[in-house]
Amino acid sequence: MAILTEVWARDIAEKLFPSDSFVMQAVSDSAWVNNKTVHRPQAGALPGVVINRSSFPAASAQRTDTDNSYDMDEFTSDPTLIRDIEEVEVSYAKRQSVLQGHISQLNVKIANQIAYRWAPSNAGNILRTTGANTAANTPAATGLRKMLTLNDLLLAKNTFDDMDVPAENRYILLPATMFNNLVNAEKSILLSSDFRSDATVKDGMVTKIFGFNIFTRGRENVLRFNNAGTPVAIAPTTDGAATDNAAALIWHKDFVAQAKGSVKVYSDIDKPEYYGSVFSAMARAGGQKIYTGQTGVLAIVEAVGA
Repeated sequence: MAILTEVWARDIAEKLFPSDSFVMQAVSDSAWVNNKTVHRPQAGALPGVVINRSSFPAASAQRTDTDNSYDMDEFTSDPTLIRDIEEVEVSYAKRQSVLQGHISQLNVKIANQIAYRWAPSNAGNILRTTGANTAANTPAATGLRKMLTLNDLLLAKNTFDDMDVPAENRYILLPATMFNNLVNAEKSILLSSDFRSDATVKDGMVTKIFGFNIFTRGRENVLRFNNAGTPVAIAPTTDGAATDNAAALIWHKDFVAQAKGSVKVYSDIDKPEYYGSVFSAMARAGGQKIYTGQTGVLAIVEAVGA
């Protein structure tokens, strides 16, 4: 069984962070993983530049680099009972079927947690929606919220421009309901010939707006904020509340990081009381904002409707 669990662990590790996931649109810190912690080398201050220098010798300064470290989170799947373990050993299809359930759930939970780790906390990095009223769209939320508008996205673009964030590789993770409301409300503009020069429209779906590449997620797995004066991101492990506000996460891929650590599969073979064997998996993964000033990361949080 040792060979089997090693193969399973390898397969899980290969399929964490699928290539079409928003998680991949970030700097990879996997090379800096030391068991549970990521030790990311952080470059010190950039040198100054003087125009038409007249004083010599120029003063020199040593650059001081720092260790920008963060701990990864540990994700464990619930154990699965498997009957006929011999069949699983010899049947690739059955093994993949069992594995896929663990892989898909690990990926969902890891993505939720990384989005939370990337979420900004500075007031200047958090915008609020300004559109017409719509029903709250996180599972436990009640009442009305204001819809996302093109003006909200334009403000996010302007904010990134003011931060000198590069125009390429900007991304936005939108709750699917927020995205659908935006398309429905702004359809005439989004599908107009004047707007298409900046928006990619394919089969009626907008995939790029104001330079932002768009990902969407279902309402069960969206980033949430509370309704404080400066909204605070809610951990994905926290139960939903009536006051939750869905949020769009906006980032540049060079300003956030993700890391994939160790993967281990656990097995308890031939348990007589179960007439089978029990398997579970553990994976370590994490992410963070690269710059302490939170440059290159924004959130657009739903405002409460009236």
